[in-house]
Amino acid sequence: ILSKYNMIRQASSIIKRTVGVNNITSPATLTVPVPVRCAHNVRVILTSDLPDGRGYSGDVQDVKAGYARNYLIPQKKALYATPQNFIRVDMVDPNTVKETAEEKAKRLSMESDEDLKAADKLKYYLRNKTLKIWRMVDMNIVSGDGSGSDGDADGKGSGSPRLTGSGVPIHPGKVIQSNVRSKLSKQLLIDLDKSEKVQIHPVAIPHVNFELDPNAMDKALEDMADLEEGENCDVEIKTLGEYLCKIHLTGGYHVGLRLQVTKR
Repeated sequence: ILSKYNMIRQASSIIKRTVGVNNITSPATLTVPVPVRCAHNVRVILTSDLPDGRGYSGDVQDVKAGYARNYLIPQKKALYATPQNFIRVDMVDPNTVKETAEEKAKRLSMESDEDLKAADKLKYYLRNKTLKIWRMVDMNIVSGDGSGSDGDADGKGSGSPRLTGSGVPIHPGKVIQSNVRSKLSKQLLIDLDKSEKVQIHPVAIPHVNFELDPNAMDKALEDMADLEEGENCDVEIKTLGEYLCKIHLTGGYHVGLRLQVTKR
């Protein structure tokens, strides 16, 4: 037994010397390298607006490959930015367009413009919202020829709603920019700065026009004359219907707002 014990001690001593000389690490302390997947980005063409103003249809963005593969592409919110897909959506790849130094400086300035970012977020928030203002309808008088009736000789009318010449009911009150401003705060939770103004288009515009033509609202807003410094909109709406408002924001930007004046 003693001889066997001595043999074990000698073998153990030899192993220790071998490990020390050759700098061998004990198997218990060996570390196995773990493969790491490096996330990479891909370019996509957005085909619809993203939530929270993170992007709009027509934008070309660099996004995480997994985000594109698992969400944007399956949900049909984007296409991979390949030459074929640029042709498919009738767009020019921005990377193939050479910018002048002036154009590049302007683009970088716009990308860092906080006022522009705020305007884009508000535009996205309002894209599918309509501000509603209710008014009582006068049931006694009909306007148009001054008789105050729909043909009765006594001018008292027949009890039908008050109508314009086009047959649209009107209300005895009116809607002005301050009413819109107040409703914006209460109804849509948008509080404008004192320097930011509300301008009302003087003519009713059916909101279906904006659905049929995506550029119709922008065209209507451009047709509205800008307010002068210190000037407030003096338009008074006295007819029920659908209207358009132009909200003037800090930085010289503006966004459109659908307005509906309806019978209470």
